[in-house]
Amino acid sequence: MNKQDFQVGIVGWGLYLPENFITAEELSPQIHIPSHIIREKMGFDRKPVGGPEDHCVEMGTKAARQCLSKTGVDPKEIDLVLWAGEDYKEYVCWTAGIAVQENIGASNAWAFDVALRCAGTPLALKVAKDLMFANPELKTVMVVGGNTNCYLVDYRCPEQSFMFDMAPGGLAMILKRDWPENRILESHVITESSMHMDVIGAKGGSKNPLEKDDVENNGWKLIMPDPAGMKQRLGDKSLPAFTGAVRGALERSGLTQEDIGYICPVHINPKGHKAILAELGVAEDKGAYLQQYGHCGHADQIIGLEMGLKEGKITDGTHVVFLGAGTGYAFSATVIQWGGTK
Repeated sequence: MNKQDFQVGIVGWGLYLPENFITAEELSPQIHIPSHIIREKMGFDRKPVGGPEDHCVEMGTKAARQCLSKTGVDPKEIDLVLWAGEDYKEYVCWTAGIAVQENIGASNAWAFDVALRCAGTPLALKVAKDLMFANPELKTVMVVGGNTNCYLVDYRCPEQSFMFDMAPGGLAMILKRDWPENRILESHVITESSMHMDVIGAKGGSKNPLEKDDVENNGWKLIMPDPAGMKQRLGDKSLPAFTGAVRGALERSGLTQEDIGYICPVHINPKGHKAILAELGVAEDKGAYLQQYGHCGHADQIIGLEMGLKEGKITDGTHVVFLGAGTGYAFSATVIQWGGTK
């Protein structure tokens, strides 16, 4: 079969967000930033706050169970569980996909993890489709993920303010071979390797194991070795990489910018969000902005999808772009033709 004729569709999805939220006014004294700056410059009025059970795999599992309930898919139908969430999870050296497989009873599946920080969801759709094309026995795939990297952000460090919008969340999607709706088209990924050390967890790896005092002094949290350099590199590289990922995915799908019907992007500041849409020639009302959620990691694209559907901006035939970006730095996009295949 020619890959252009190969069809994989999204049957349904699940989304888990913690029930408790913190508002800009409540967060303001913790980070010493006025609430109006949080709302207007950082771009969120509130964001979810994790509870004692809101761990990475646990949230992904909850989203997976919701997805199975909504779609009516029997877990035993699943051939592959593909983890698209974070590496910072309940345990070190632990394969999250296998844990979710056990949790949901997908006894006939196999599982593995793929990680690209918050560029992971568009990448996972590409990996799943490519694997299904190469392996005819894969008929049903669950993409699942969770993100708790927000727990690694050091609110005492003003240089990390671009990460103060981060919040926990989980997602899941069921994909099926030859599914006639919500067809996954093509993807494109760009990595900016010059930024690979710009945001790191410096302690806790094999090079710098955690020491006794690291828990008390936040040594286990994220650091930015070169904040000024990072700001410059982001300014130079992020917009071309965001738009380059979208254009690459469109070109591979046989589409142009004019075919974009709706964009579900990772949450970033309003200025950057508007710049991406403007560069792509997309009206602002055709791009989901997560003002009421902040940046919920890998779940951002699913939140945006639900917003677009609820507002009637995604209809049958709409070309939807999932757009992600994560530290490292990576930028990814996948195009989905929503509704039935024309």
